[in-house]
Amino acid sequence: MTTDNPLNEGLVHEDDLPLAWTEVEDLPSEQRLAAINVSNEALIRACEGLEESHRPSEESPELAHELARVEAKLNLVLELLGDWLRVQGGQPEPHRVRFNAQGLEWWAGQGPGPGGLVRVELHVCPSFPRSMTLFGRVVARQEDADGVRTLLAFEGLSEAVRDGLERMIFRRHRREVAQRRGKA
Repeated sequence: MTTDNPLNEGLVHEDDLPLAWTEVEDLPSEQRLAAINVSNEALIRACEGLEESHRPSEESPELAHELARVEAKLNLVLELLGDWLRVQGGQPEPHRVRFNAQGLEWWAGQGPGPGGLVRVELHVCPSFPRSMTLFGRVVARQEDADGVRTLLAFEGLSEAVRDGLERMIFRRHRREVAQRRGKA
């Protein structure tokens, strides 16, 4: 791998997430790229809402209990919908991924060559069956016994999408730390 690793900046999230990639000739037009960024921003906000747990209110315990029940039902419906879409072939295969607001690394049976421009569909929110569309340049590719490891530096992301990814990764990191502390 190269020393110009975009994952060296800031926190990195690692997970097994559905991912599909396609090599492309060019970035989309500025207008189309702006629309993709707006869609990615909306997905990040939706994911934030789904990952944020409801905190009970001491002012109205009955209302808090009812909201918790509704939230649990909604989470179940989203989980079932996601499972159904996976069975129907609506999501790509999960791959081991590492990402931050600067880039993405994934492991698969094959991968694009260095220098290539790639469009990636990444499902960052397991409970929400919609993908982010990301573009980037392959900065490194390495084949080993585990398959092909591809490292991508993002191109064309708006600052709002970068900020949203940073917030998402920070929250997930904070949750992982809290869970580890709870188990210790």
